[in-house]
Amino acid sequence: MKIDKFPLLFLYLLFSSIFAFSQNNTGSPYSLNELGDINFLGNVSNISMGGVESHIDSIEFNINIPSSLAKLKTTNYQVGTFYKSSSISNNNFNDRYNSSNINYIAIGIPVNKFGFSFGVLPYSSVGFSLQTSESYNEDNSISSRLFFADGNINRAFISLGIPIFENLSVGGTINYNFGKFSYEMFNQYDDVNYGIYTNSSSEISGFTYSFSSNFSVPLNEELLLNFVYSLSPRNNLNSYNVESVYTSTSPTITLESLGDFVNVDLESKGLQNTLLSVSEKTIYSIGLEKKNNWFVGIQFENKLSSSFENSFLDIKNISYKNTKVYSFGGYLIPDASSLTSYWKRVKYRFGIKNEEKSIIVNNLPVNHFSLNLGLGLPLSGLSKANFGLEFGKIGNNDNIVKESYFALRLGLSLNDVWFIKRKYN
Repeated sequence: MKIDKFPLLFLYLLFSSIFAFSQNNTGSPYSLNELGDINFLGNVSNISMGGVESHIDSIEFNINIPSSLAKLKTTNYQVGTFYKSSSISNNNFNDRYNSSNINYIAIGIPVNKFGFSFGVLPYSSVGFSLQTSESYNEDNSISSRLFFADGNINRAFISLGIPIFENLSVGGTINYNFGKFSYEMFNQYDDVNYGIYTNSSSEISGFTYSFSSNFSVPLNEELLLNFVYSLSPRNNLNSYNVESVYTSTSPTITLESLGDFVNVDLESKGLQNTLLSVSEKTIYSIGLEKKNNWFVGIQFENKLSSSFENSFLDIKNISYKNTKVYSFGGYLIPDASSLTSYWKRVKYRFGIKNEEKSIIVNNLPVNHFSLNLGLGLPLSGLSKANFGLEFGKIGNNDNIVKESYFALRLGLSLNDVWFIKRKYN
């Protein structure tokens, strides 16, 4: 019996990638937002259209929309990667950081009357290094104050999509989230030999769920109107916290600088085991499509984040509000059946997105705007390579810190046939 080595290789890559996701994916101070900077925003093909989810593809399922699995016709392997370069600045400094990693690995499989998928992805990251300004230090009699953070939350998921009627499908996803955030803080006060060094961490785990539906309305033989609704209910993740306090003559702990240390009794304060909420999120998306020619869509996303609280970290100058995201995007294929020009068969994508982030810093809201471009390059058979380019800006002139970035993304969508009996050997 001949064994197809590609699925076995893909499964090996799927499970071994869990260890690769431990790499940090951000250096943004805005990664203090709720559960961190969200790494996974969707398939590269959807991100390149501003994140619009209302395009349903029968050969590439949408990881964010489990109901899209009901339309899947062939087994679909997906791998996504990214590279991001960011510039962070305020009135006193300008700095850069770069990050890259695998963004998702997933398999979608159609089986008779339904489709299912499973995969892993790095859901969110925290990572920054902050130092207070000289004016703040002078006002508070501090000679040095540093704050570091690092860590991520990974996610393993399984999804199911079921057709209800010919034009209506529903689906659901179960996610298991796991990871760790680490925080370090150093305060050196004037005329005091030893500074106070705090080392704390949170081990995070728990399940979250999401549901979706998509409804298609044929307007004529060529035009199709798509509606997508998605709901991610509010869920809680468990956080096991530890904290140690040291005295040291420098922010770098050595045998020479170390003074006393103590493990903080968080259990007596009710902070050893806490809950971190994953905010409820709803998506409403509508798109108009001419099959294998063009698509245009708009989307509204609402996230109820105002009640988010991290009682263990408890940063005083940060609060949260409900957030709204507006997206617009689409694609164009000049001539999908062209035999003379490869570039006429390429899918050209575009999109814009504007987000009011949930984090409020020093009573100032934070806005995030991005412009997206992309290419869907046909490969052998039904497979394709999706390239995406994103330019974005976080914060404005009112905010203390502004961040601008560009990101390069590559997504491979590879297709095969499983669970279909061969008529010929």
